[in-house]
Amino acid sequence: MNTSSIRIIGGRHKSYRIVFKASPSLRPTSDRAKETLFSWLQFELANKSCLDLFAGTGGLGLEALSRGAQHVTFVEKEKSLYKNIVKNISHLGYENKIQVACSDAFKWLKTNKQKFDIIFVDPPFDQINYKILIRTIFQSNVLNEGGKVFLETNKHTELELSKTQDILKDKTIGDVRLMILQ
Repeated sequence: MNTSSIRIIGGRHKSYRIVFKASPSLRPTSDRAKETLFSWLQFELANKSCLDLFAGTGGLGLEALSRGAQHVTFVEKEKSLYKNIVKNISHLGYENKIQVACSDAFKWLKTNKQKFDIIFVDPPFDQINYKILIRTIFQSNVLNEGGKVFLETNKHTELELSKTQDILKDKTIGDVRLMILQ
């Protein structure tokens, strides 16, 4: 088995390594991108409820927990990645602060009844229609009032936002574009 790892870069579990089975479809958020994202959110995470949609390794949600988020729901459809997230949550002692769903993100959004303060969206770049994804997130009533969506895309991805959605933060690092939408 070919394994790889990423680390939690801040908070209570700083330097913890998340080990996972390497896969061509898996592209974890880089440390540099995480540093940017969590510097944007540093004063907004405490006691917040987060959703890690297209969770993959669970790196963004675990980072949020390490930095004081109250609750994180992870949604990942690939069973081996889902099991790996559960294993890391157990190892870090976060069982009472999480929910993990092994589900397609779009199907999960249609049946979910929870609301979140921050949603992390980092899907496989080439396999997603961002217009439909963003519309689904904002129409699914999953975001609390004043809530934010972190979106990670390929820097060449064209986005169509509705007039009610604002880009609060926008930065390109290498081939990746990071945004906070509201």
